[in-house]
Amino acid sequence: MKKRFRDSLPSEWLKYLVVTILCVVLWMWFFGMYHSPKDTEKIEVFFAGHVKSGNAFESLAEKQFDYLKSVSIASADPARKNAFQQKYETVGFTMSDVVIVPESVANATQCETAFAELTDMGEAYIQNEISYGVYIPEEKKTWLAQYFDFTEERYVVFAVASSVNSGGKTNHSFDFIEWIVR
Repeated sequence: MKKRFRDSLPSEWLKYLVVTILCVVLWMWFFGMYHSPKDTEKIEVFFAGHVKSGNAFESLAEKQFDYLKSVSIASADPARKNAFQQKYETVGFTMSDVVIVPESVANATQCETAFAELTDMGEAYIQNEISYGVYIPEEKKTWLAQYFDFTEERYVVFAVASSVNSGGKTNHSFDFIEWIVR
């Protein structure tokens, strides 16, 4: 076996290399997929504005909750109307668990089609006599300003209704929002 391998190595080395690389890539892919966080173990946040710090807020949030393995933030600038609206509707409503937007954006949103009802978490944002969001208190906004670039407007936090973390399988979105506003 050794002699045959040594004799074929000079002419067949490329095949051995390709097979080895393919095995390593498949091994890494399989275990990467196996160990990646489940939807119920991660929170995805959409923020309307600029995020100041790279991963500081994500790391802090992951440490707050034992059940979270990943927190990620997507952002878009509301000043860029068309680009913001498109990202808000596709990423904010469908891929996120928690949405943080200025009050003007919240007022322009049909909350009943996008967000879950929130009660007893703080000052409620009400649309059509239903509490869909919670205003971020000024003292919390000051604390969060080290991570997020807020404008002068009041900001509202929502739980996306289609998220598995907003009552579909867990209440992690509600816990996360409560942590932000209290």
